[in-house]
Amino acid sequence: MSQEYTLSLADPRATLENVGGKGASLARLAGWGLPVPDGFHVTCEAYRRFVADHDLGPSIMAALSAVDPSRPSSFEDASTVISGLFGKASMPREIAVAIALAYARLPEGAAVSVRSSATTEDLAGTSSAGQHVTLLNVRGEEELREAVVCCWASLWSARAISYRLEMGVDQRSASMGVVVQVLVASEVSGVLFTAHPATGDREELVLNASYGLGEAVVSGVVSPDVVVVDKASLAVKMAALGSKEVAVVAAKEGTATESVPPDRRGRLAITNQEIRDLGDLAVQVEKQSGGVPQDLEWAFAEGRCWLLQARPMTGLPPAPLTNVRWEPPIPGTKWIRRQVAENMPEPLSPLFEELYLGEGMELAMKKDMEMLGYPGAVADTGLPSYATVNGYAYLCASFTMNWRGLLKLLAALVGGKTMRATFVEAIPYWRDEVLPGHLKTVERWKGLDLASAPDQQLLDGICELDRSEAVYWGSTTLVLAAAKNSDAFLDRFLAIAIPGSGLNSALFLRGFPSKALEAEVELQAIARQIRASDELCQLARSTPARRLPDALKASSAGSVVAERLKLYLDRYGHQVYNLDFADPTQAENPVPVLLSLKTEVQQPGLDLRVRQAEIAGDRERLVQRTARSLDPLRRRLFLKFLRWAQSYAPYREEALFYIGSAWPVLRRLALDLGRRLVAAGSLHAPADVFYLQSGELRAASHARAAGQARPDLARFATERRELRESRRRLHPPAAVPPAARWKLGPLDLSGFETQKRNLGEGPSLKGFPVSPGRVTAPASVILSPGDFDSMMPDSILVCPTTIPAWTPLLAQAKGLVTDIGGVAAHGSIIAREYGIPAVMGTGNATQRIVSGQLVTVDGVSGTVTWTD
Repeated sequence: MSQEYTLSLADPRATLENVGGKGASLARLAGWGLPVPDGFHVTCEAYRRFVADHDLGPSIMAALSAVDPSRPSSFEDASTVISGLFGKASMPREIAVAIALAYARLPEGAAVSVRSSATTEDLAGTSSAGQHVTLLNVRGEEELREAVVCCWASLWSARAISYRLEMGVDQRSASMGVVVQVLVASEVSGVLFTAHPATGDREELVLNASYGLGEAVVSGVVSPDVVVVDKASLAVKMAALGSKEVAVVAAKEGTATESVPPDRRGRLAITNQEIRDLGDLAVQVEKQSGGVPQDLEWAFAEGRCWLLQARPMTGLPPAPLTNVRWEPPIPGTKWIRRQVAENMPEPLSPLFEELYLGEGMELAMKKDMEMLGYPGAVADTGLPSYATVNGYAYLCASFTMNWRGLLKLLAALVGGKTMRATFVEAIPYWRDEVLPGHLKTVERWKGLDLASAPDQQLLDGICELDRSEAVYWGSTTLVLAAAKNSDAFLDRFLAIAIPGSGLNSALFLRGFPSKALEAEVELQAIARQIRASDELCQLARSTPARRLPDALKASSAGSVVAERLKLYLDRYGHQVYNLDFADPTQAENPVPVLLSLKTEVQQPGLDLRVRQAEIAGDRERLVQRTARSLDPLRRRLFLKFLRWAQSYAPYREEALFYIGSAWPVLRRLALDLGRRLVAAGSLHAPADVFYLQSGELRAASHARAAGQARPDLARFATERRELRESRRRLHPPAAVPPAARWKLGPLDLSGFETQKRNLGEGPSLKGFPVSPGRVTAPASVILSPGDFDSMMPDSILVCPTTIPAWTPLLAQAKGLVTDIGGVAAHGSIIAREYGIPAVMGTGNATQRIVSGQLVTVDGVSGTVTWTD
């Protein structure tokens, strides 16, 4: 019976399920022969037996049911109730005997440390650091039993309950092991990271050190020394003295805090030799852990280094890139962030770069040129239309006109063929030809039986869906051109005919229906349905966003709402956060939508239908006032330009709505192929399929058919994934080389760029004014969907760009500022419909503004200002 409730420290049965995360990690260290203090595990089975014998489960769940995340005190209330339950219960005799026998095997009279070891802690994705108790200098069987029960109860600390709720961990699945070890009476101790926690540099070790027991460093009682060490040579690169005013030491009972003499504070607590010894152990641990960066706790006593804990580092940024140069991919050429690149704010995956940016865009541009009536106008320079620089998409700005092509272009322009193609044929071409064909292709591949489809058919589907999506994008650029040009004509007319009036085209192009507005109206309706029920309101407030659909579905009162939410995602969930198909769609990652839904439940905003009607009413009254103020000729011209612009404007958002509509099906095919290659040993994860090119995927499939693995391809995919993650930290310039200007012969086309070139100085930026109005509010800097939960209601949204799946954030914003984009971008359209000021294409707003800073957005002048 005793072996069921305790295990020796290095016992191979000491797994995560049996002894918790900390215990399993220490068991591995001991098994590798590394210096770990002697001790034993109290297993999770002992915890479960204790809970079952006293029937604590129902009472624990009852206490948790009262938790409301909107009331932080409710976590403390639940924890206090549960702690009381543990305090009143006695330890079953069999467990007490097992602990006593294991304790007796340790050196007689030894003081021990008693550490909690939950099954949900010290994992790669959830560290749970600092949420459970550690008791030091415990002596005697009675103290030990009390310490074990205290550790069990700490599974239900307020911090642990809150953390599991936020991370989506089922509270019922949590269990607790306990690690009992001989206490190391350390002279110096601390923590060590085998990668730099701030920069992500994998070539550095970073350690914190202070005098006494490590509790002082871990709990933040002291400011420790900080030492940065080169991992390869173990040479000190930087050392900063901490104040180290106190040390935690073992006392007669428990621990005590002692003052550190001033002369000891003024020198490093750890010697160079100790740094090398510790660094050598740390490198060994990381190597034995498969190269995963580690977070270690350590101690020196009587000249010997002991490892007290090791866990994977969490929240580690990607490794930084060095010597990054923004140079053209082909010497002597120029490249700009324009056209489809505006919808690719992040570095691209290799498969997307090859299929969509390369092959797909060449096909799309060829069809667009044919549609416009001047194929062959541009000389064939042998350059690709698009390429990447450091993983970011750029449009080639190096092209020349041949004389024959120039004559064709002039004839098309003068003869009206291009104008007709743009303003007469573009809409029917997109709406009646390309869109139906595209959706038909998507539906055909959607019906594919994955189980019976061979690898090559999956790859064929990926390629066909990619081409279809690219051609669809091309057709939307013609629609956008018609809308943008008619918008520009109206704007220019207003500037010339009514100078100094402050009128611009944006004021007359607001308040129209759109798919994006439809989606937000439906989300508001779902929020109203939730608010109508006290039970559902409580559920929405207390459930983390990622778990809300399942929680609604499991609730009898919420099943109807869950179905309505599913229908919402079925209709709108194809929208993308980033055009790269390697990234999940809104339906796959609905957290941003769910965060907006939770916000709307708790802080209802103005009804969007009402706001749209108000904006439309303001627009029509402005039209009437403006028309009355003009003489007959100018009035006639104004109304003509107005009708023209208003007839095209709504098509912009309609066309953009279907962008990415092939990606849910394409991703389904790709991930199934990825799963097959994982099983064959040629990939580490299904999503790694996006980090190989099509030829490599074919090679992997051929190897699979022959019963062979391609571990080299798995390695390539992992390296490319890591490189992409590192590149996300870069900020691409508007042009490459950065000083390049877009020109066609003597014509300067830089005015058509979608990023202003603001200097990195002073508290102001200039951008493109795309939605009128002026507002001052705190900034929410959101760089990617992973930051959506940082969006503060009624703040200025500052982001790289906005594409359709970002729309829920705009419903919470009072203004919009972007790095890239112009008047035809999705964000500008939605900002006008929501009636919020917007300035786009500032180039570097996300680098210059920080969250919480008070920012003023002027959507008429195109300026963004703030106070440093």
